[in-house]
Amino acid sequence: MRWKLLTSLLFAGTLLPVHSAQAVVSGDVLPAISVKHHEAGQLDQAKLSGKVTVINFWATWCAACKVELKEMEEQFKVFSDEKDFHVAYVSLDKDPAKAVDWFKGNLKDPTEMLKSLYSDAGFLAAESLKVESFPMTFVIDQNGKIAKIHEGFKEGENSTEEIAKAVAALLRN
Repeated sequence: MRWKLLTSLLFAGTLLPVHSAQAVVSGDVLPAISVKHHEAGQLDQAKLSGKVTVINFWATWCAACKVELKEMEEQFKVFSDEKDFHVAYVSLDKDPAKAVDWFKGNLKDPTEMLKSLYSDAGFLAAESLKVESFPMTFVIDQNGKIAKIHEGFKEGENSTEEIAKAVAALLRN
């Protein structure tokens, strides 16, 4: 009798964890996140409202991330005058100064790119979005929904081009 009760409770969900962490997927509303700009201020949902946004999680210790950032710098130039577009390069380095130094020493236009540099040294936003591979990029539509998720990076794969195409399509809507 005791086993029947335990089995019934287990199947009813009583003994299972109340909440299991699930990865976010395309179509989900972007969970509340807040990351710190490298100079001052925060990036949060209020700043993203009504904009197409790319959020790229990267780190200076990730070789693929650094190659991808250089490609993104080139791909996103076409959106430089677009008021309804925002990009956030979110560094996961424990020391945010490393990301600033890398931007200054490795990008063609570090001054412009630094405007979009944020830090998540405590991995809070990364954990909220279930970032498990690096780099990882989220394209968010004007309504705050995740339109595209791209994990990882391989040279020659055209992933940054695909991300830019997704952004362009959303901006046309």
